[in-house]
Amino acid sequence: MGYKKLDEVMELLNDELDGFNKALEKLEKLTENVDNIKISPDTSKIEHMLKEHLNSERAKSERIQGSLQNFRQQISKARMVPRAQLWLQYTIWAISLVIIGYLSFQVARTDRIRERAFMEGEQSEISNLKGYFEQYPKHYKTYQNWIKEKDSVPDHK
Repeated sequence: MGYKKLDEVMELLNDELDGFNKALEKLEKLTENVDNIKISPDTSKIEHMLKEHLNSERAKSERIQGSLQNFRQQISKARMVPRAQLWLQYTIWAISLVIIGYLSFQVARTDRIRERAFMEGEQSEISNLKGYFEQYPKHYKTYQNWIKEKDSVPDHK
C-alpha cells in the first residue's frame, strides 16, 4: 500500500514537472519574441498635445494681457472726484481769493479813512465851537485866558 501511494505521488510530480517544462518552453519562446521586438518611441502625439496646450495657454495669456491693458487705461482715465465737484471747488476757491483780496484792500485803507474822519470831525468841532463862541463871547474870553495859563505853566514831567 505504501508503494501505490508513492507511485501516485510520483505520477503527479511527473505531470507537474511536464507542465512546468512546457510553461518554461512557452516562456522562452515569448522571451525570444520580446527580444526580437523593437520598440521605437513615438512622441509625436505627446508633442502635438503639448503644442495645442501651449497655443491655448498663449491665447489665454494674450487675452489676460489685453484685459490688463484695458484695465490700466480705465484706471488712468478714472477720476476720484467728479468734474462738476471740481469746478464747484475751483469756483469757491476763486471767490474766497477775491473776498480775501477785497478785505485786505479795505484793511489797508482803514488808516486813511480814520485820518479823513478825524479831519472831518475836527473841522466840524471847530465850526461848532466857533458857533458856540460867537453865541457866548464871554466864554471865548475865558477859554483864551485858560490857554494862556496853560502855556505859561511849565510841564513837570
